Amino acid sequence: MEYLFEKLTENIKKHDKIILMTHLRPDLDGMGSCIALSKIIESMKKEVYIVYPEERVNVSLEKGIKAITDKNIKINFLTAKELEPKITDNTLLIVLDTQKPELVENPKLLSKVKDIFVIDHHMNSSSHIEKAIFEYINSNKSSIVEIITSYLKYLNKCLDPIIITIMLAGLEIDTNGYNLKTSEDTFKIAAYLTKKGADSIVKQEILKGSREDFIRRHDYIKNSYYIKDKYLLCEMTGAIYDNVDLAIVADEMLRFENVEVSFTVGKIKENVVGVSARSMGKVSAGVIMSAIGGGGHVTDAAAQIKNKTIDEVVEMIKKVVEE
Repeated sequence: MEYLFEKLTENIKKHDKIILMTHLRPDLDGMGSCIALSKIIESMKKEVYIVYPEERVNVSLEKGIKAITDKNIKINFLTAKELEPKITDNTLLIVLDTQKPELVENPKLLSKVKDIFVIDHHMNSSSHIEKAIFEYINSNKSSIVEIITSYLKYLNKCLDPIIITIMLAGLEIDTNGYNLKTSEDTFKIAAYLTKKGADSIVKQEILKGSREDFIRRHDYIKNSYYIKDKYLLCEMTGAIYDNVDLAIVADEMLRFENVEVSFTVGKIKENVVGVSARSMGKVSAGVIMSAIGGGGHVTDAAAQIKNKTIDEVVEMIKKVVEE
């Protein structure tokens, strides 16, 4: 990754303003990495902003951001609309945790910024940010936190312990408690973050969910069913859900005996059905999701399908699985 870090540092230094953006409905991995990178960039005496999500932020991320503000640490969050007047020819846009233009927080910014730098840990997709001046995609990495922490080590810089704690929480979420997508490097990164001041108690508080949400998710899991031997599917109906809700249910189902692959399907917008897929690794969740228009990692993948019903999306998954 040294070449990535050299190019990233070079591009940060030669631009006057840097904008950081992650995917829609950001999580602790993508947004936590944006926060950490923003502080790294600030230490280089550069003007830096993070695109703040226009839709509801998930509860863990809300708690993480509150923990930062409670410590009076300033993060330059601005909406895309607020950022547009600040964009010049010497602005750099860094996109973290997605390579797909349709999945970024605000696709309009892609057309307004001349220089775009992409860092992602998901599988290569046919959908790319075409005008990127540099693209780094490494699906062997567990998370964006793993990459940004390695950059922190490369620069030999320190961050406030609360930001380090949020990064460790993001790493834990993206690896499903270190059960998926992990390597020796992943555990080294976790150990490094712990050594640098991550607070395990604060991390647990950030990651805690409500009792009501826990019961609601498990009510859905009770009604899950096999679409093939060791392929378990859960339909979440009756409401609009966050991607994180779908992901947590898929993670939980993968813990069961005789489950190699799990799928959670539910509406994430009125006209969009989301799918979260998990695999123990023998079958590629990413390949299955790619077949229905999504993508991802071997063990962790997702899709967002417009103008289809939940039933229609379930049939799409069944068809791919049966093939």
